[in-house]
Amino acid sequence: MKSLIPNFFTSLNLCIGLLCLFFMLSDKYDIVYYLFFICLISDYLDGFFAKKLNSISDFGRELDSLADLISFGVVPSFLIFSWLNQFEPLNNLKYFSILILLFSAYRLAKFNSDQSQSNDFKGLPTPANAILLFSLYYSNYFPFDFLTQYSMIFIVILSSILMISEFKFFSMKFSNFSFKDNTERFLIIFISLILILIKGFDSLYLIISAYTLISLISKFFKKSYKHNI
Repeated sequence: MKSLIPNFFTSLNLCIGLLCLFFMLSDKYDIVYYLFFICLISDYLDGFFAKKLNSISDFGRELDSLADLISFGVVPSFLIFSWLNQFEPLNNLKYFSILILLFSAYRLAKFNSDQSQSNDFKGLPTPANAILLFSLYYSNYFPFDFLTQYSMIFIVILSSILMISEFKFFSMKFSNFSFKDNTERFLIIFISLILILIKGFDSLYLIISAYTLISLISKFFKKSYKHNI
């Protein structure tokens, strides 16, 4: 019975992700923006309640990955596809958006088969990648000109590679509130608050970029520190 609550939020994530696709087919992208945030909240709550209720299971893990593949793999792929489709005469490059789905699937399969990813993630998490792509689309960061297409293709390729890389990305789970043990977490929270105050939620792509940089820099310094010891 305890698994019903986390599974409910996982199923909600899956259903809302499917609704995102339906509304995109109807060109109602303003609604998709809000639905995507419901997917993110649902994805967080299923993991939160699974741990709190001690109801983590293989079934729940697989269901969660299937939901994430729809909400954070298929949905952003379709979003970027529809965005790039408006550019001519090079709109055939829109098919690069398939990489988002393909590498998201590999990332989720890798996560499920590697039980060591608890405090850290190997590769950029799929929800973080989806946030990056969504925020770039909705913030209108790129002007709709010739260079936009190539800029987005570059970001899609780079973020897809990061998803299946061996780079360690820290999770936002706090085991305690010691600054020494949670330096990266406190730093990204501080940066996020500043950016949101300045730019609002249009700054989400900057927050994900900062998260990526902090993770990579932190890994470099920790590796150097261990080497010196």
